[in-house]
Amino acid sequence: MKRLLKPLILSFIILGSCSEDEETRRVEDLTIIQSIIDNGITIDAMALDYARMFTSTDGFPAIAPARINQFIDKDEILVYFDFISHSRDSLNRYYENRDREYYEQGIVVDYAIKYNDKLESITVEVKKNDGDFMEFEDNSEDIRLIPTPEINSQNTFAKYELTIEEFTERYQNSRFPEFYVLSFDNKEGISNTYVFRVTFKFNNQKEFTLNTGQIKF
Repeated sequence: MKRLLKPLILSFIILGSCSEDEETRRVEDLTIIQSIIDNGITIDAMALDYARMFTSTDGFPAIAPARINQFIDKDEILVYFDFISHSRDSLNRYYENRDREYYEQGIVVDYAIKYNDKLESITVEVKKNDGDFMEFEDNSEDIRLIPTPEINSQNTFAKYELTIEEFTERYQNSRFPEFYVLSFDNKEGISNTYVFRVTFKFNNQKEFTLNTGQIKF
């Protein structure tokens, strides 16, 4: 019996240590989450892709990924943007877990996510063929910004087209869309190549600039 006691005691010590470590991590995670809730989420990076828009079986628009060489016979170029935020992802996971707990109690809760980063301006430039980059006016009808679902979600959405000016004013001091597309539909009679350069400026001197590849249109 004496020989069995030492392994048993050791196992209790290890289990106790694991429980303490898990509790410490849980408290640390909750502290981080509370800090995000209090201070707001931050944007870590931005991603760019190409998209196509289609009408789903229920009659609403949806988007899907597209190849850069698919626009030559289309009516518009769609460039997709994704705001990447690790703090937002952490907060969403936390709220999903809370939702499961509330659901079991028959409670529905709506959460408002606060942003620490505030959108200040968007600049859209285009280089046509071998020319120089030219900046679009904020109220240009050639450029439209459309909030969308995630590009691979296959979710439908209500299509709201906004000029650069309208988009910036609408989301400057509030939560802005996680995903959206830039639409350019000023197609000419002959095929041209276009490169778009889009710059997003936030408070705290944060700035992201993304360039597309050469798009034949």
